[in-house]
Amino acid sequence: MVLELKERIPLITLPLTSVYFGGGTPSLLTETELAKFLKNVPSLDEVQEITLEVNPEDLTIDNLTTWQQLGINRLSIGIQSLNEALLKWMNRNHTAKDAIHNLRHLSHFSFNCSVDLIYGIPGQTVNDLLAVKEIIEKPYINHVSAYALSVENKTLLAYSEAKSGSPLLDENHQSRHYYEVQQLLAKFNYEQYEVSSYARNKTYAKHNQNYWKRVPYLGIGPGAHSYDGKKIRRWNVSNNFSYMQQQNWFEEETLTDDNLWNELWLTSLRTCNGVDMELLASFGGLRTKEHQLLEELIRTGDLVQNNHHYQLTRQGLLKADRFSALFFRI
Repeated sequence: MVLELKERIPLITLPLTSVYFGGGTPSLLTETELAKFLKNVPSLDEVQEITLEVNPEDLTIDNLTTWQQLGINRLSIGIQSLNEALLKWMNRNHTAKDAIHNLRHLSHFSFNCSVDLIYGIPGQTVNDLLAVKEIIEKPYINHVSAYALSVENKTLLAYSEAKSGSPLLDENHQSRHYYEVQQLLAKFNYEQYEVSSYARNKTYAKHNQNYWKRVPYLGIGPGAHSYDGKKIRRWNVSNNFSYMQQQNWFEEETLTDDNLWNELWLTSLRTCNGVDMELLASFGGLRTKEHQLLEELIRTGDLVQNNHHYQLTRQGLLKADRFSALFFRI
C-alpha cells in the first residue's frame, strides 16, 4: 500500500483533513506497518482526524498506547450488539463481556471513540437494543454509528436466505428498532446528523462528512475507491493477489451530469442538513415532476424546506435512500 500511496501522492488534494484505516481488519497492521504508511502521508501534521477501525478484542492497553503514540486520535469500534446469541449468529469473535471489559481501557486515553451497532437482526428484541445503554452512557464514547442489518450478495446471510426461501429481514421490525435507537441516543444527548450517525458535543466524523459533501478523496489498497471532487471516480482492483502485482491498480469512469445529480441526492438527503437548493440550481434546477415529488413528501411530513435546504424529517430519514432514488435521473 505504501508503494501505491507514493505513486498516487500527486493526486492528493492538500491539505488533508482526515486519514481513515478501514475495511477488513486494519487493526491487524503492526506498529511498524502503520508508522511506515503514516510517514508517507503528505502534510500529516495538518490532518485533523486519523481513524482506525478496531474490534473490541483489539482494545488492549499496549495497542491503545501504540496507536495514540502514532497519532491516531479516533477509533471506530465494532461492538454490534451486547447479546451473546446475536454475536455468535453474526460470527463475531468477541463476547459482550469482553467488549464491556475492554472498553473500560479507553478511560485512560484521549481518543474520540465511536461504536458501531446493528439493529433489525432477526430475533433481536427492543431490550437487546436498550442494553447498549451500558456503553453509550460512558464519557469516553462520543459517537455511535447505528446500522440496519442488510443482506449483501455472496454472504452467509444471503446464502441462508436463499436456502430458507423466505426473507430474513422484516421491514416493520427494522423500522421499530430504528426509532428505538433514535430515542435512546437522544436521551443521552447524541445528535443525529446523518441517517446512521449520532454524535455528542459535535464530535462528527470528519472523514464521513467529506464523503457526504463530495469533496476529493483518495483510497489506497485493494477495493479502495477515490474521487477527484469533480467528475472522475476510481476504484482499485479488489483481488489481493492482483493488487500485489502492483500493476493497473485502478479503473476509472467519468461521471455524467445525471450521475452527479443522482449522487447529490443520495449523499445529501441522508444528512440532517439536507439538499442545498443552490446546488440544485447549479444543475439547472428541478423539473416539474421533481417539484411535484417534493410537494408530496412535504405533504406527508417526510420532508421540510428550511434555510434554502430540503431536509428529511425524523420519520423521513428512515427512508432516505428510497426517497433520494425518486429523484434520480436515469
